[in-house]
Amino acid sequence: MSITDPAFLAFLEQQRVDYRASLPARWLQIDSHWRQLLSGEAPEQALDGLERCAHGLAGSGATFGCAAMGDAARLLELTADPLRGSAHALSPESLAALTQAVEALQRSLPDAN
Repeated sequence: MSITDPAFLAFLEQQRVDYRASLPARWLQIDSHWRQLLSGEAPEQALDGLERCAHGLAGSGATFGCAAMGDAARLLELTADPLRGSAHALSPESLAALTQAVEALQRSLPDAN
């Protein structure tokens, strides 16, 4: 099978469509972890979940034609990662940086189409 094979190209396009269709649910996971962190409910687990979800999007975004979203997810991941293990004592500056990164990721999400 070559990369110009119509069946292969159709397969790749379906993968892209499926990936984009999965983004709203993946965003809901990030938003849920973010709200959990802000509420103070299990902050360590919330920050770990936020970083893990961002890591997944950062690694897959460019592969599926969502490079800007992948970059924004990478920024969120890099912002959250050094804070892991200290989520119970997040500074206002850390929360502000996380807020900016979460908002940037939300703005970068492509339409599901």
